[in-house]
Amino acid sequence: MKTNTLRVLAVLVPLCLPLAACKKDPAPAQAGAEQAVPTTEATASATGDNTHSGAAGAPAGPEKPFDFATVPEASAAIPPFPYVTYPADLHEGSQFTHEVPMDRVYVILGDQLHPVEGRVATRTFHHSDAKMSALEVRRNYENALREMGAVKVNTVGFDDKNVIAASGGDDYVLRTKMLLVPDATMSYDVYLARKGAARHWLVLMSDDSRTSLLAIEEKPFVQTIGYTGEGGATTPVTASGAPPVAPQPVDVNAVPVSTASLPPFPYLAYPPGLHEGFQWTKQANFDAVGIIVGKELRTVEGRVETRRFAHSDAKMSQMAVRRNYEAAIKGMGGVKVNAVGHEDEALIAANTNRNLDEYKLRHDKLRVPEQTMSYDSYLVRTPEKNIWLVLMSNESATSLMAVEEKAMQQRVSLVTADTMRKELADKGKIALYINFDTDKADIRTDGRPTVDEIAKLLKNDGGLKLAIEGHTDDSGNAARNQALSRQRAEAVVQYLVKDGIDAGRLRAAGHGATRPLADNKDEAGRAKNRRVELVRI
Repeated sequence: MKTNTLRVLAVLVPLCLPLAACKKDPAPAQAGAEQAVPTTEATASATGDNTHSGAAGAPAGPEKPFDFATVPEASAAIPPFPYVTYPADLHEGSQFTHEVPMDRVYVILGDQLHPVEGRVATRTFHHSDAKMSALEVRRNYENALREMGAVKVNTVGFDDKNVIAASGGDDYVLRTKMLLVPDATMSYDVYLARKGAARHWLVLMSDDSRTSLLAIEEKPFVQTIGYTGEGGATTPVTASGAPPVAPQPVDVNAVPVSTASLPPFPYLAYPPGLHEGFQWTKQANFDAVGIIVGKELRTVEGRVETRRFAHSDAKMSQMAVRRNYEAAIKGMGGVKVNAVGHEDEALIAANTNRNLDEYKLRHDKLRVPEQTMSYDSYLVRTPEKNIWLVLMSNESATSLMAVEEKAMQQRVSLVTADTMRKELADKGKIALYINFDTDKADIRTDGRPTVDEIAKLLKNDGGLKLAIEGHTDDSGNAARNQALSRQRAEAVVQYLVKDGIDAGRLRAAGHGATRPLADNKDEAGRAKNRRVELVRI
């Protein structure tokens, strides 16, 4: 099977209006003078002309702005989407089809770019696989389009300099990302069939070797992704549009407090119908992550959950996914707070060093799965807590991060010097859980009482010598974990020496994630592995 370069958008669908039935029909004639937008000229079809629609001799363009009433309403019933079939003899294995229920694409209307939203399908095939010539394929589709009442509406092609300028000046982005044209050698013809208020678009693109069809059933956006509900249920979203943007620089305390009734954590549901096997979820009851607020990185601690899925598995476009989640966040009272993304040079320079490079900053700190993803952070303020939501996406996947900001709840009671003495006597070592600053070796205030008990133990037994050994979970870079574990052990030693303990009685070591006590697959196991052990020497 030959390689296809068409950007596709969804699944194989039932087809209609067979080409075989149209083979005997002549090519469509130019529309009469009463039609403001003419159809494809018969002469171009008869010669197999593959030049763009802006070639010399093309009909004059429509008036600006375009008056859709000038397109005659189709007299016959519009066939089911995607309107026309593949050639009759084309094997399924040579059919390249994809469809999504909602996307935003562009067409050329007259001599201007025109956005269209709705159900979208793209299909492509090689003429040799269909056992047809380029002329025969093109003539068939032109006859089929005439039969459904479609009228040609573009007067220039994707190589028109004004259209390129209107798209931002990048002809490759215009062709491949906006117009979905597979190859620069292809012709480009846009047809519109109008039935009442409904508009049905079909773009015919071809060259000597293959044909590509873009079908769009224009329709308004419908919210499909909801909020998380109790017991795994999903509740609907009634908001629409994007969240407001906080004034810069951001004052978190000035962000309005939300009055919305909030769904349960993690707030935003997966797309409906997405199989559990395609849902990638990572949870932590307490963790620290980086969130971009304004132009700076803010470390936020609390309950964290990340969710990720591929758009193809959800049968949704990137546009539909983003618009769904933006409306959901707006409905929660969320406000967009970042002014830069994860690739901002100043942000990277201010937050990287020899221990934290750009990759670790993006992947481990910000939790951005892929460098190509967009980054938008939102804050929902409530009287009780701050809720942070981060939406990241590219053409193929979306990642969501929800953080319920809160202080860590102490789960481990203070281990006394007497308990340490008994464990060392019985087992020769004891695991302690001392709180350090995130990704640092600084002992937090709430971690000092445990270290004070170690000092008490050593003062009560003048002959005791200890190895202070640091351990981490397996998150992040192994070399960084190794270094951090030793730095934390050394921090404990330094604290004890300042408290009057002879440095000759102490030895620091770091083992990183090489000696786990529990599985690192969940937060409970990772928390157990992040420890400092006292080992009798």
